[in-house]
Amino acid sequence: MAISQDVKAYPIYLKKIDGFYAVWNDSIPIATQGKTLEEALYMAKDAIELMAYDAFCNGEKIIDPDENVETEDDYDFKNFVVCDLYRYVRLDNENKVKKNCTIPESLAKAAENRGINFSKVLTYALEKEMEMV
Repeated sequence: MAISQDVKAYPIYLKKIDGFYAVWNDSIPIATQGKTLEEALYMAKDAIELMAYDAFCNGEKIIDPDENVETEDDYDFKNFVVCDLYRYVRLDNENKVKKNCTIPESLAKAAENRGINFSKVLTYALEKEMEMV
């Protein structure tokens, strides 16, 4: 099985405080918590994927993981969470919008004769241009 380039491992720091696990990373803007270790890891993964989705929607660069960045805060242990950076983009992809575009008439006729799905081709081309595939 090939792993997508959109799947990355982000380092996180965890500390148990008053029965909860606090989770953070100093190089990316996330902080969350969980009642259990499993919940804290899930929340960290979700927070990082939402951070990536927000950056994508705002045309910003998604912050790459940096395993060499240390934290100044006291922590119990360091771990990694594996994140699919475009998971929310794909989940949000169910809503379709109609876009009008102009292409050469001869190209349109040739594509129609071959039964090419214009929406599918344009979607793939945009995803490729944005380095999502």
